[in-house]
Amino acid sequence: MYTLDPTKFTIQDPYEDRSGKSKSKNIALVDDKFLNDKGVPERFLKVRVSASQKSILKLEVGEKMEHKYMAMLLELHPKLSGGKFSDKNAFQVIKRIDEKVAANTERTERTAKVKALNVALKMSDEQLINFADAMGWDSAEDVEILRNQAEALAESNPVYFNDMVEGKSLEFLSVIKQATDRGIISFDPAEYKYVWTGNQQAIAILSPTGEKLENEKFAEWFQVGGDKADKTFKKLKSLLKGEEKVPA
Repeated sequence: MYTLDPTKFTIQDPYEDRSGKSKSKNIALVDDKFLNDKGVPERFLKVRVSASQKSILKLEVGEKMEHKYMAMLLELHPKLSGGKFSDKNAFQVIKRIDEKVAANTERTERTAKVKALNVALKMSDEQLINFADAMGWDSAEDVEILRNQAEALAESNPVYFNDMVEGKSLEFLSVIKQATDRGIISFDPAEYKYVWTGNQQAIAILSPTGEKLENEKFAEWFQVGGDKADKTFKKLKSLLKGEEKVPA
């Protein structure tokens, strides 16, 4: 048997605007049989879930008034995950079950996984290598190993996989990795900038703040850096194809 605690708690009512009334409200389940002579409750009803209920408390709010009161208490409880009055410092032990929302979430996740796996299965060898470079993997690995990695990612994290293959950063990240591996460009961590390796001329000075890696920031620079960024990216692609000479 699990008993929810606290049985009595206090919330701040944002809707209380009556003169002379406190926004602080005491919440508990009160039963008339627990009132003393002055009408003050000395005990409170408790919310309990037995092992046989498998941690699921079903309330018939339309038929039983006591269930309606209990549902109202749970909605206000500090341990309700995502609740309006949940205590962020308390371990959240209650979760509202919405079968329709749960079904929609599962169907969305299932659709994303099917989509991701279909894309991963149909990738050409060239697409796999570019994807591996964008992910920072060793693209020199056997193509079957890369394919397995891509399929595993599509299966375990389909939303991220779909975002990667559909996003604008994939090509930029791939070219950055290939140009870095071939020594065409390099990253200077001291000044937090990308440079042409041959003459150490700066390409882009990046901001060191934020959680993103330097290659991700460089990829963003290519997307928002205007004409200079566009010309630099075209130059990098030409260098990788051997159409231009590497800056000395």
